[in-house]
Amino acid sequence: MNFKQLPKIDLHLHLDGAIRVSTIAELGDELGVKVPTYGPRELAKFVQVDRDCRSLTDFLKRFEIFYPILPYAVTQERIAYELCEDCARDNVIYFEARFAPALACSGEFTMEDAVVAALEGLRRGQRDFGIHCGLILCCYRSITLQQNIDTVKLAAKYRHQGVVGIDLAGDELRDPAAPHAEAFALARRLEMPITIHAGEGGKAENIREAVFDHGAARIGHGVALERDTELLKQVRDRGTVFEICLTSNLQTCSVPSLSKHPFKKFLDEKVRVTLNTDDPAISNITLTDEFELVEC
Repeated sequence: MNFKQLPKIDLHLHLDGAIRVSTIAELGDELGVKVPTYGPRELAKFVQVDRDCRSLTDFLKRFEIFYPILPYAVTQERIAYELCEDCARDNVIYFEARFAPALACSGEFTMEDAVVAALEGLRRGQRDFGIHCGLILCCYRSITLQQNIDTVKLAAKYRHQGVVGIDLAGDELRDPAAPHAEAFALARRLEMPITIHAGEGGKAENIREAVFDHGAARIGHGVALERDTELLKQVRDRGTVFEICLTSNLQTCSVPSLSKHPFKKFLDEKVRVTLNTDDPAISNITLTDEFELVEC
């Protein structure tokens, strides 16, 4: 089957993880931000993941190289616009991009500035490429509770201008979700849809906490679910959606091999799942590639 011709939906897609390598190089040069090299081919060795990746922590370190170019309106708008173009080229008809405004701001460029710029890029991209999309704002495990509360408030403020939900991202191996419970309590009061990264590199208990304590209707990754049969039944019956990212899970060593990925088990057990790219530029993939992996 030609999966590129198949109309597709990507629900787990990080805006910063979709930045083109060439864009990092060009913006680094334009903004006067130092990166290891300004040659795209050489720069790819620093920001894209290969077989040498050993963990989720190692995977996330790739982002640190280009974080300094993020807190600019030109960056956020350009990444969002180019993502629309890249998705349209892969026949993705709808996607939800996510990013953490707190990681894309500075003293002169606020979290709200970042949200406004990203939404403008998505608005122009939808117009120019005939695609539909939404923006999810990520709370982050390693930042302050107040920053995450502010993120939820921003999501509510822009919910009718393109923001479609709230997420919790970051390294669950190092930073628990519990300290940010107040932010998600606010999201529930504001009736903001919630998805949470859980059970990617951590325990199945993290999934239970995300769903039953914090109100997540969707779980990012969640591969650890296979270790808890009772929890699997509970979330299946609840209708929780699991945003599966095959290549990412292999690269972060969340699963030992494709054959041992629980995706098929989840399907057989009638768990609701979707296929997604996670960080397509960092992983150097498209959603078509993910569908072709399933066929293998």
